[in-house]
Amino acid sequence: MEPQKLKIEELKSFDAAKLRETENDIRRQLHEIRMDIYSGPSKHTGKIRGLRRSLARVLTMQHAASLGVVVVAGGARAASKKSVTTKK
Repeated sequence: MEPQKLKIEELKSFDAAKLRETENDIRRQLHEIRMDIYSGPSKHTGKIRGLRRSLARVLTMQHAASLGVVVVAGGARAASKKSVTTKK
């Protein structure tokens, strides 16, 4: 699975260990791309934005799991309709 293209729907099926593994993988890829940029011309500069967004999604899912809430995908539209609910 390409970490740059992770969606909330896919992340919902991950357990805590898989989320940590995915977070570490994304952080490793970001580090490698940054080192490539510093060492010379790089072709992967456009990937940074997608990887950062995927990392934010993973961290959001981890935080939601620690709080015991369910995250509903759908972006800003869903957020305005109470997209985060507590588990009972």
